[in-house]
Amino acid sequence: MNLTTFSFLLFCIITLLIYFIVPKKGQWFVLLLSSLYFLFYKDFNIGTLFYVLVIFLAAYFSAIFIDKYAHKKSAKWFLIGGIFLILSQLILLKYVNLFLVTINHIGSLFGQSINLEITPPAAPLGISYYSLIMISYIIDVYRGLCKPQKNPLKCALFMTYFPILTSGPFIRYPDMEKKLYTKHKFNYDNLCRGLIRILWGLFKILVISQRLGIIVDTVYQNYSTYSGLYIIMAVLFFTMQLYTNFSGSIDIIMGVSKIMGIELPENFHSPFFSRTITELWRNWHITLGAWLKDYVFYPLMKSNLIQKIGTKTKKLFGKKVSKKITLYISMLIMWILIGAWHSGEYKFIIGSGILQFIYMVFEDLLAPIVKKGCKKLRINPDSFGYKLYQCLRTYLLFSLAMIFFRASSVSNALEIIKNMFIFKPGFFTNIFNLGLNKANFVVLIFCLIILFIIEYLQIKEDVIEDLFTQNIVVRWILIYALIFAVLIFGMYGPKYDQTIFIYQQF
Repeated sequence: MNLTTFSFLLFCIITLLIYFIVPKKGQWFVLLLSSLYFLFYKDFNIGTLFYVLVIFLAAYFSAIFIDKYAHKKSAKWFLIGGIFLILSQLILLKYVNLFLVTINHIGSLFGQSINLEITPPAAPLGISYYSLIMISYIIDVYRGLCKPQKNPLKCALFMTYFPILTSGPFIRYPDMEKKLYTKHKFNYDNLCRGLIRILWGLFKILVISQRLGIIVDTVYQNYSTYSGLYIIMAVLFFTMQLYTNFSGSIDIIMGVSKIMGIELPENFHSPFFSRTITELWRNWHITLGAWLKDYVFYPLMKSNLIQKIGTKTKKLFGKKVSKKITLYISMLIMWILIGAWHSGEYKFIIGSGILQFIYMVFEDLLAPIVKKGCKKLRINPDSFGYKLYQCLRTYLLFSLAMIFFRASSVSNALEIIKNMFIFKPGFFTNIFNLGLNKANFVVLIFCLIILFIIEYLQIKEDVIEDLFTQNIVVRWILIYALIFAVLIFGMYGPKYDQTIFIYQQF
């Protein structure tokens, strides 16, 4: 169910009305029914029901038995068994073809023509999100951070809570237990704050992302015709399209959840004002990064294999180098998993994984050299000019990696990069032939400026909370301005392409 459609609006209105009308004890059950409807809205069949049930039952019973046999060796086996069953469904649905393609490529290297291919069934909505969510749930029970939820229906609500199914954020049971099952009264302030957040998300998607998408699609689908500066513009625009699309969908679901009185963790924090790729990823898809650090990176660093590597490299290269080697090995594994999480295709593993890892390694290795260079050249690293340079450099590097994210394949991405350096005359005279006329292009640039101003202000303060400190006249002028901006400049109607959200496919 697309978050910008009338059907989703109607769905939310009905859910909210019933949620606040029923007796408070039944609110969580209303959320469960709404979530199941949302999950199976378009693809209810025996196959999707089976995969969802396997993941749910694996997590539910693993957690109960882990708690029952706590402090015994069998608890670890229940943990491993639960994780294995959950991952097996995810791998079956999303990564089988990746393995087959790899085998085909290996065969071709040895002169063997292998054409293994399989068409897996369509993955249920949100499977990448709730698979990891349920893995973290049973790990948290194993670690003693929470007790298992013995009511299967309440456990099912945690897994399928509808606002997180299309784009996250990743939630954790210890943080959500009280929020999901606690009785919530209707709160006018929550309604206002939630509506503003929803409007801001709609503004990002309908006014900015849709316009950017028209230009990006035009260039990427005709990259041999639109080369040079056109590709550079499309590459830079796609990063912003991805951000406004993804963060806009997060704003909408955060707003819906806020109205119900259920706070969700923030997933973005002005990422394009980051001075390094490392800092950017601390502010982009925050909950995914935090999940992988807590459940993959830190356990890897403490694992016997990494410890053994650290011991051997310490003898060979010394303590300092040894720490770097073990750190980079763990980082590489984590970033490959981040790329693979997006989809079972090499383009994501490269663009969202390996290239990000390479950027961070170079940042780490070059940091002392850069520091010495700034000191020698008398460059103030805290000056506005140097900060601006760092932000622009970070945005450019991230955008280059996102070519693989947007391209149809790795070879397609390499072709686009090659054509980026083929310059042709007439760029400024043909810039309005990319799907947007002058009026729409002006609207796009103006709204991007507004977005960057809000993002900059958001670094130091919560803009929505600050809005509520203003007098009522200023507050409602801004609210109505946002409403009319979405209604007047939003791109919807007969020509509006209601494609799924970019991150919904993952």
